[in-house]
Amino acid sequence: MSIKGDLAYLRSISSFIALTTFVFFLTSAMGYWAAGADPDLASQWRAELDALKWILEQPPLIIMIIIFLKNLLASAMAMLLGLGLGLIPLLVVTSNGFLLGVVAYGAVKQGGLLFLAAGILPHGILELPAVLVSIAIGFRLGYLLALTLAREKVDLAGETRIAVRFLWRYITPILFLAAIIETFITPIAISVVL
Repeated sequence: MSIKGDLAYLRSISSFIALTTFVFFLTSAMGYWAAGADPDLASQWRAELDALKWILEQPPLIIMIIIFLKNLLASAMAMLLGLGLGLIPLLVVTSNGFLLGVVAYGAVKQGGLLFLAAGILPHGILELPAVLVSIAIGFRLGYLLALTLAREKVDLAGETRIAVRFLWRYITPILFLAAIIETFITPIAISVVL
């Protein structure tokens, strides 16, 4: 498939991308609100992040590889396990959205909006669209599976091949670049605003 064909594919799943983006930002807003309304709930969600603090003790190259592999695994799971009628992509988008909202609340409380932007934007400008497109493709695969179960004629195998190719051709390199930025540039941006 060519770049033109890949863009046509993205247009064909635009409703799934819009749904994914809406759910992500809705659950982010819910996480932000919940963190302010219920500090105990927020601390439970932040405890999940605290379990990952060991990563920050690693050399930068290892941190970058861990971030990359974690994001790639989450994206691949959300995409390919969408074949389970879209339940895994729904879980991934809602939990990540809610967690981002909780983290955003803490970041704003700690250092303001500029601190939040410095911590998210440098790598998030690449990472977030890549992950959201992966989730949207997972929703699409789940939808096609539902159509197949309803005895509609769809090319689920062909669509799955397109999804895998899209994962390796676009999502993987974008997430790799985002991991480099998150490891080496985002900490500089944060230190500038502190």
